[in-house]
Amino acid sequence: MVYMHQTHQHKRARFTASATLPPIKKVVAPPPLPPPPPQAPPTPVPVKRNPPRSFDIHRIPLELVLFFLLAIFSFWLMFHTFSFDPVTHSLRIAFKLWSDFGAHIPLIRSFSLGNNWPPQYPIYSGEPIRYHFLFFLLVGLLEKAGVRIDWALNIPSIIGFYGLLLALYLLAVRLTKSRLVATLSIIFFLSNGSLGFIRFFSQFPLSTNTLWDIMSARNFPAFAPWGPGEITAFWNLNIYTNQRHLAAAFALVIIFMLTILRIEKQPLAKQLPLAIVWGAILGIFPYFHQPTLLIFAVCMSWYFLAFPSVRQFLYLMGIIGAVLVIPQVTALRDTSQVAWYPGFIIHNELVKQPIASAILHFLSFWWQNFGGHSILILVGFFLLPKKAQKLLFPIFPLFVVANAAKFSVEASANHKFFNFALMIGDIATAYILVYLIRVSARAKSVLFTLTGLGLVSVTVLLLTLTGVIDFFVIANDTQGSVVDIPTNEVATWIQRNTPPDTVFLNSSYLYHPASIAGRKIFLGWPYFAWSAGYPVNRMPIMKTMYESRSKSQLCRLLSQYHISYVTVENVKNDVNLPHIDLSYFLDTYRPIFLSHDKKYAIFETKSMCR
Repeated sequence: MVYMHQTHQHKRARFTASATLPPIKKVVAPPPLPPPPPQAPPTPVPVKRNPPRSFDIHRIPLELVLFFLLAIFSFWLMFHTFSFDPVTHSLRIAFKLWSDFGAHIPLIRSFSLGNNWPPQYPIYSGEPIRYHFLFFLLVGLLEKAGVRIDWALNIPSIIGFYGLLLALYLLAVRLTKSRLVATLSIIFFLSNGSLGFIRFFSQFPLSTNTLWDIMSARNFPAFAPWGPGEITAFWNLNIYTNQRHLAAAFALVIIFMLTILRIEKQPLAKQLPLAIVWGAILGIFPYFHQPTLLIFAVCMSWYFLAFPSVRQFLYLMGIIGAVLVIPQVTALRDTSQVAWYPGFIIHNELVKQPIASAILHFLSFWWQNFGGHSILILVGFFLLPKKAQKLLFPIFPLFVVANAAKFSVEASANHKFFNFALMIGDIATAYILVYLIRVSARAKSVLFTLTGLGLVSVTVLLLTLTGVIDFFVIANDTQGSVVDIPTNEVATWIQRNTPPDTVFLNSSYLYHPASIAGRKIFLGWPYFAWSAGYPVNRMPIMKTMYESRSKSQLCRLLSQYHISYVTVENVKNDVNLPHIDLSYFLDTYRPIFLSHDKKYAIFETKSMCR
């Protein structure tokens, strides 16, 4: 037992000894590594540059090509219809412009060669002007500064027309996000969409010569109210070549619409400066283009309701505009000319018909004049995006107002409101056609696709065919010549020998030598004075002065109307003019000027009435 106890203790002692840990050895850290030797900077790798690309016409954006073509077309349109021959010193005026330019040229020359301030109507002397003259004042000042008259007139005309095309394109892109819609809108604007082609084919039936008939056309197929039928003359480009200030006025309205879209979500602080600018722009319109004021009024009224975020902008713009506009309008225009006149140019027929017949006649009239647009604008409008609907809606109240009343003595002057409504409505027409193209292209049925695309193609053809015919009418139009200073013997003498503010009793109406020289005449073509709102018919007075054999009566009238000179010529029994006896005047009074052929004489009032 003792042995066992000792053995147990011995084992425990061994265990204890073996469980004791050995001493820890101290580890010494290795010495730090030496720093790496400095390295040379990396050798730069030469950049491999691509060689310059050669010009590739396919890289030009299609939009730029379109804009370039529109610029060329605008330039051609204006210079094709009005130019100047430096060899013969003649104004070259297209015959489709001959009448209207009989008022425009005297107005331009009254500022460039005459003294017409404060402005009078130079073809209705002695009365404050009632015609919007600002555009022609600009042209006159350009000519006065040395710019030749065709450039002085055509360059502002081109800027206005081209600006309108670009503004319409940008508006369509902004509203629909589609360049195809915008391009179609431009095409429809440039093309008369009426049913005038039906009248054309009634005169030139379809045949193997149809293409030649169209390309050689010289007369507009429809030209009411100055021609037969009810399709009016107001939907072709002739409107913009005659009324050179119209396009610029429309362009400003579209820019205003784009401004509404731009500032809609801007803070008031950014809106107010633009409100001041637009109020000032609005203030020039009585002198620039009076009818456009109504378009602005309709648009601003609707936008005040439809766009709450721009109400303060519109309010300030309206206040500034009203302060500037009201004094001008009251001075320029007799407000008694505004009258209830439903039906536009068919008013006289509508008032004689029963209500049901009158409604059908009214709808038929606009179907003939707007063609497919009369339906497509309505349908397309409801397919447009909501914001586009809000912005374009004013064309409908504008259409209603222009059909309900007249705003001048000449009811046909309302055409400007319809021109604007149709132009903006072209966006809706283009939108629905592009919508049909996309639906047709996505169709699984080839037959459905071809049918849809065919329908769109036929529709576009019908909406542009009259416009194609009208284009060739303008392209084929010939020009008449008005001999200008210094080749024009009479006009040259007048310019050199009479004061710039002189008034002439004129022996002819259109392009009278005194008008060419910038002087005022007693009465131009009577239609111009009547349409401008002058109440007194001067034709009987003119007849009395030329036909009276009473010197006292003649001199009293010459003094009353501040006439300094009288022109006398043989008028060849023109029924629109008084009977003028050149031999009587030569025998009775001493002329201050007698032409080389002795067929044209000028008499001075103070010499005649001694």
